[in-house]
Amino acid sequence: MKGNTPPLSAILRYQFRRPPVINWSYPLMTLSILTALFYVIRILINGDSIPVAPTSLIGYSIISILMTMIVLFLPGFAFSQGMYEQTLGRHSGVGALLMAFSSGIPLMMVTTAIYNFSSWLLLRMGSSVIFPVFFYHGGTESKAGMVLAILVDTVIPAAGASVFFFGLMWSRFRSKERFAGYIIIASAYMLYSMDFFGASSLFFTGLWCCFLRTKTGSVFGPFLAIVSARLSQFLFTDTLTKIDILSVQTYSDIDATFFYASLPALFIGLILIAFFMKNLNAFHDSYCDEEEDRMYDQVIPAFDKSLNLTIIVAGIVFAAIWIMLIKGVHI
Repeated sequence: MKGNTPPLSAILRYQFRRPPVINWSYPLMTLSILTALFYVIRILINGDSIPVAPTSLIGYSIISILMTMIVLFLPGFAFSQGMYEQTLGRHSGVGALLMAFSSGIPLMMVTTAIYNFSSWLLLRMGSSVIFPVFFYHGGTESKAGMVLAILVDTVIPAAGASVFFFGLMWSRFRSKERFAGYIIIASAYMLYSMDFFGASSLFFTGLWCCFLRTKTGSVFGPFLAIVSARLSQFLFTDTLTKIDILSVQTYSDIDATFFYASLPALFIGLILIAFFMKNLNAFHDSYCDEEEDRMYDQVIPAFDKSLNLTIIVAGIVFAAIWIMLIKGVHI
């Protein structure tokens, strides 16, 4: 029996080679490694010798575009070869996309409230301010700067996230495994963002975008919702805003007006989210082709086929990133 045991090199090749049919764990491992690469780059460029500061709008723009292209778009399309329709989805009508775009307003209300409450709670529990790995400060005073900021902090990353998380990874879960897929994809989306104080709101965004991907039938639903959520911030400039984590030190620095606005926003936002869920469910039920779903399910690897060493590698890499993030290594 011992002589029949394959060598370690053969086991490693089997575990880490690109699978003939892409599963959900292999892209997750790739995501973790490429994210770690950019985290290391962020640490290395954190010095006075760099001509463009990574926390300036221009520096942030360069990093954001490169990271989206290399970490999200490149593997997203490379792993989708031969199954672009499954990844990108199909056009299911303007009505579904309009509902997805409109859902960005309550999405913004809920995620802003969650961000404000979680930030206060973390500071109240004694946590120090932990900066995101990638952020910019200033540069949005002009209209051109504001447009650039929206492009590089929302539009371009949303397009990449829609292709990778809500396109490629979503398509690697069978229709009966979608609930587990939502949790895994939302967690991966949160971990990739490397934002400690925004983790809970990003997780909620990931869940909602997974739902939109299922109900609208394409990656354009999540994309439009994320962009709409960003744009809808301008509608609530004087009433509902996020706590500026760059300007606070302790929970006592947070003005009470944040809570006065966040609580009703959370309540109203959840009601509107439920409204959109009901309508999108009805829309999906009217066009859903169960026969087509069963056909796709036959070519998607089962959930347990993705439980291998690639998951362990992804977990270790993301754990290392977040430990260093909490310790502030990138600052």
